Amino acid sequence: MILTAKTKPAAATLGKAMMARRVKKTYLALVTPGAPDPREGTIEVPLRRDEQGREAYMRVCPPDHADAETAFTRYRTLGAVDGSALLELSPRTGRMHQLRVHLASIGRPIIGDARYGGALTLQGTAAPRLLLHAFALSFTHPNGTKMDLYAPLPDDFTGVLARLG
Repeated sequence: MILTAKTKPAAATLGKAMMARRVKKTYLALVTPGAPDPREGTIEVPLRRDEQGREAYMRVCPPDHADAETAFTRYRTLGAVDGSALLELSPRTGRMHQLRVHLASIGRPIIGDARYGGALTLQGTAAPRLLLHAFALSFTHPNGTKMDLYAPLPDDFTGVLARLG
């Protein structure tokens, strides 16, 4: 989901709201090998940037590491079948690859995420892509109106869910 503004003042207001963490983002992710335990909670693990040649990765690190950045992700299990689970994710911070690294750190990588250890196949079928979807944005419009925007799941994501039952 991409949010754009029609005017420069609106863009400035929305930019400030995002920096102040007043925009609520909700994602859906399909993970393996099943639902996390507990089925809902908060992942509060600092992250640091790690560059390897032209590639940049994020890594879990101790809070006292010189490059540590705080990162918070709220998760909730929406459904689970044998070997996979659908999670709702709400990041409170916006670090690069935060959701992917946080889920991998609790042993529940996102399906199709080769970079952070996600399964590339599920029940014998290749994952069509990284199964992470920006589902909703909630924020106050520059005119003061509360806005809730939703992006339906794409066909390839719903196809995987249908195959899982």
